[in-house]
Amino acid sequence: MISLHDSVAKLHLVNQDCAIALKRLNIITVEDLLYCFPRDWQDLSEIKPIAEIKPGEKVNIRAKLKSIKHHRSPRRRMHISTGLLEDLTGNIVAVWFNQPFLKNSLNTGKNYYFSGKAQIYADKKGGQTLQLQSPTFELVKEETIHTAGIIPVYELTEGLTQKQLRDFLKQGLAALPEIADFLPQTLRKSLNLADLQSAIRNIHFPSDKDSLESARRRLAFDELFLFQLAFLSYKRKLKILPAPRFVFNTSLVKKFVESLPFKLTGSQRIAAWEILKDLAENHPMNRLLEGEVGSGKTVVAGIAMLEVAKAGFQSVLLAPTEILAWQHYQTLKELFKNTGLDIALLTRSHKIQPPTSNFQLPIIIGTHALLQERVKFSRIGLLVVDEQHRFGVKQRAQLTRGQKLVPHLLSMTATPIPRSLALAFYGDLDISQLRELPKGRKKIITRLVEPQKRKIAYEFIKKEIQKGRQAYVVTALIGEEDSPPPNLPHQGGGKGANSPPLMGGDRGGGEGEIKAAITESEKLKKIFPEFVIGLLHGRLPGGEKKKIMEEFSAKGGSASGGKSSRIDILVSTTVIEVGVDVPNATIMVIENAERFGLAQLHQLRGRVGRSDLQSFCLLFAENASEITKNRLEAVVKSNDGFELAEIDLDIRGPGEVLGQRQSGYIPFKIAKLSDRAMIKLAKSTAEKILDQDPNLAGAPLLKQKIESLSRDIHLE
Repeated sequence: MISLHDSVAKLHLVNQDCAIALKRLNIITVEDLLYCFPRDWQDLSEIKPIAEIKPGEKVNIRAKLKSIKHHRSPRRRMHISTGLLEDLTGNIVAVWFNQPFLKNSLNTGKNYYFSGKAQIYADKKGGQTLQLQSPTFELVKEETIHTAGIIPVYELTEGLTQKQLRDFLKQGLAALPEIADFLPQTLRKSLNLADLQSAIRNIHFPSDKDSLESARRRLAFDELFLFQLAFLSYKRKLKILPAPRFVFNTSLVKKFVESLPFKLTGSQRIAAWEILKDLAENHPMNRLLEGEVGSGKTVVAGIAMLEVAKAGFQSVLLAPTEILAWQHYQTLKELFKNTGLDIALLTRSHKIQPPTSNFQLPIIIGTHALLQERVKFSRIGLLVVDEQHRFGVKQRAQLTRGQKLVPHLLSMTATPIPRSLALAFYGDLDISQLRELPKGRKKIITRLVEPQKRKIAYEFIKKEIQKGRQAYVVTALIGEEDSPPPNLPHQGGGKGANSPPLMGGDRGGGEGEIKAAITESEKLKKIFPEFVIGLLHGRLPGGEKKKIMEEFSAKGGSASGGKSSRIDILVSTTVIEVGVDVPNATIMVIENAERFGLAQLHQLRGRVGRSDLQSFCLLFAENASEITKNRLEAVVKSNDGFELAEIDLDIRGPGEVLGQRQSGYIPFKIAKLSDRAMIKLAKSTAEKILDQDPNLAGAPLLKQKIESLSRDIHLE
């Protein structure tokens, strides 16, 4: 008898090679197997008469195998099997290549279901016959799993076939009775949800479309509901933890805001007010501040830091890369120059602090270096984390060890996140959005450039540079086969305390990207011989990167096309996606734009338009299909990152919007983050459950499920 916790090796025909292949799919036990849901389904339920088959169709037929022959092709010595199939309306030939085992699998005179694509075959004599090319088949019986129904299609790995995986799953269903339904029966009935055992059975082997839809609805709800319940439970637990309380200091904040050399946008004022209200509570703030590059997140965080510092507590800002840490340091140093507040910077390569401080400073900025054991903190009142998914709960605990009060948390992200995705992925966080850019910025003019208009685009670029402007040219991978190696740890960008790390080593380092950038820079040197072409990628030594960026960032130089010490055109990998600010750069050229997601295109576009100068973004797309062109036109028409993120979410999924590191924490196999109605239902149901039973005492199985999930997912 098969049990849930049995190894899959106990299943019939699971040999050592199959077990290794299954392990690569994270399938070790029978329970793992049952929760390996299909990625798609094929509807092979319609049985078509042979006489009605048309060339090019994918069909499912029921036919008798009249005869079958096996031979080898004379040239390639390929195994070829040819079968004659017959039903009441006619006959058709089926052909299989390199499947010698068919000798023992197909028997003449038997009835089978065959599923495959019909194609016209021209023989040597000029005749034409209709054939089924390598059809799958299954003996006609009461219950089928490979043909004549709605057939599951799974993610595979080397050494495993769809037929094998379906066969293993069919055996695994014997353990279904051991799966207990964690949803209370009253809840299931009120929401009209299928029971868990039926849902798992029908997600793999549905009897019809209705049973499949019912299974998908139940399992999608489970994923979203459990995720929301875990997050909301965590959020409510925070409410009873003690945190330092910072009463809103009206005069302090007002004086600081009035001293700024710019006027806060409306959304900056609202976000700052929401954060200051949270800081006035005696339980920890848990807020996400999202806004595009240049929307002014740092100054909003700075207002909160100021209030915390004046109350005698420390603020710590964590950034994922040295360049972002340095950027925050420079920005806050300028913002706080008249406040009397000292600021420290600590990264792997840089340690900047007043000589007597010993890190008892009001504001400390750094990277993972701040998490080292030797760095001690006294009274952390506010923790600000940029791109928060890169830091885990355990790492944060290192910063606050020994403290009785839990610091307030402000997470920041430059990725515009759709509301539906924010609800699903950041269910434990309150959200503030910066939807506006500072006044004076002009809308970036974006154009999709087709291959035949490339010369016209180059002429335009030439004229802009002759006006004294500069351009970026960003390259994608050379080919689909060129994928970047795993991220390498950043080794720092310099040794001097006043030498900023200009480029982190964790982006734009793929070998294919670098080759593409080198090739592009050589090409542009021939097209623009009068201009200085620079090359930048993540594998360059720190000193060389620093020199290149200094030359590109330099003001002045010749505006008439003559040679100068500065770089006119910087060819780069996506290493410049974040952290580089050159106001004089007004042109962004993105090669092979069809290979980027909309969110990334928008992020790259944000490298220009950093001043009151008119900026342009040119999307070069080679051999783009109509679908791709329509997708890229969305970037042309909209400068709203949130709107583009919504489109990206629908088209490409959460990985494009959040980035693979973040989206990897989303444990969804069935749920679609584009299903706003289901997300809303899951969230409202989770809130209702917790209102009625905060500790889930009346639903022990559900409580156990949530505790298990909370250990596995990213609760921040």
